[in-house]
Amino acid sequence: MPVCEQGMMVVPGGEFWMGSTPGKYARDESPRFLTRVASFCMDATEVTVASYRRCVAAGGCQPAFFGYRTCNYGRRDREDHPINCVTWHQASIFCAWRKARLPTEVEWEYAARGGSEQRTYPWGSEVPDGRACYKHAGGTCKAARFPAGAFGLYDMSGNVWEWVSDGYGPYPWPTPTAREKVYRGGSWSRRFEKWMHTRLRNRWLPERWGSHLGLRCAATPPGTQCPYMADPAGGCRRGVEVVECPERQSFNGHRCAGQGAPVCPDGIDPGQGLGCASHLPSAMAARKLDLGAVTRERSPEFDEDCQTNYPGRPQAFRLSGGEHAARNSVGRRAGCKNRDVGVGWNSTCCP
Repeated sequence: MPVCEQGMMVVPGGEFWMGSTPGKYARDESPRFLTRVASFCMDATEVTVASYRRCVAAGGCQPAFFGYRTCNYGRRDREDHPINCVTWHQASIFCAWRKARLPTEVEWEYAARGGSEQRTYPWGSEVPDGRACYKHAGGTCKAARFPAGAFGLYDMSGNVWEWVSDGYGPYPWPTPTAREKVYRGGSWSRRFEKWMHTRLRNRWLPERWGSHLGLRCAATPPGTQCPYMADPAGGCRRGVEVVECPERQSFNGHRCAGQGAPVCPDGIDPGQGLGCASHLPSAMAARKLDLGAVTRERSPEFDEDCQTNYPGRPQAFRLSGGEHAARNSVGRRAGCKNRDVGVGWNSTCCP
């Protein structure tokens, strides 16, 4: 068993199915794929304000942002809360200062789900109430306030979302050209159970920050043998054993395709550890948002919820159709805040 630095827990390697069965949760959680993970070390708690402040004092990090009342940096009564209001770049620099790194998305989900146990939540299948920091309007909770989940890790769901190293893209392979970075785990500000489950993905541009977003670090023990290949940046590269492909398709080692189809689409060469994604341009950079595809309708049944939780935005509207980013843009232009989101819709509270 590898030995980890103080404050880190050993996550023993193994094999597990990553993602969700199509139709159960969000589309970007599928197709499910089987992969193998090497043993690694992971912070037992989210990085705290006190830990991040030591990096700043040593000249290794820039101060976190503190423009919101729910940002924790600089608040002496929150030294044992998770650091938040940090960009992906700041999170990466902090972990490097500690001679560690951000976990990969595969490592994060493996750790949260208890590896092959495939847990719904880090603690098991019970509802999150009393087990995670969420529905907590005042901001974050003290780190490790709730019992540990799989592998002795605290707050893998709730408190703050956590940046991971990967760019956002479709499963099963990472997308090296992605502009957005993935973060995982839900936060204190979420009010519905679905935001706490262990397969949930989210993403943002790496220069963005918010009081819902923090980090924890991972490390690769010396002598680790990667199941597939080592990543020069640290850790192990992703590999794929099997993919749950759509009907009439099968996994050819690089993608799901029909019988007789080429290994990759025309003009794309398969890349080792990248599937057919090696030469694809960033989907975000290549598209223009179609705001006209979004429809907006009143949903007065949620007015009371808006009045309670979003003072100044008392009217509920449902945005349907188009891409998630397009619905967000339409909502922002109308001065609305997301109350809840799902596949193909946003429930918003508006002035």
